[in-house]
Amino acid sequence: MSSNMRLNKVCQHCQQEFIAKTMLTRYCSHACNRKAYKQAKREEKLKSAIDDVSVQQTVASATISWNTLENKPLLNLKEAAQMLNISPLTLRRWIKKGVVSSKKLGKKHLIDWKALDHLEAQ
Repeated sequence: MSSNMRLNKVCQHCQQEFIAKTMLTRYCSHACNRKAYKQAKREEKLKSAIDDVSVQQTVASATISWNTLENKPLLNLKEAAQMLNISPLTLRRWIKKGVVSSKKLGKKHLIDWKALDHLEAQ
């Protein structure tokens, strides 16, 4: 790229015409470059927040119905926590303390209905 090259271009941020020394120049100044970068990062963060909200709504709409849980002899941690209306982390703590009995299959906890009935009776 030659330093003798001069091109008339329009800044992508402030829309003002300027003389560029290279073909790749997009902004008229370093200040416009910084402002455009910050704006792009803000939009990226906003898009990420919107995606997170849509994922949470999808997870909330994918809750398991009572009928399907009643037919299962053993429940996993997430299902049992949903039945007790507590978080899975709380149920993990209860299992660790011995409040709820569970069987481990690999890394998964399987909880019997009787263990949940015992909790509801208290």
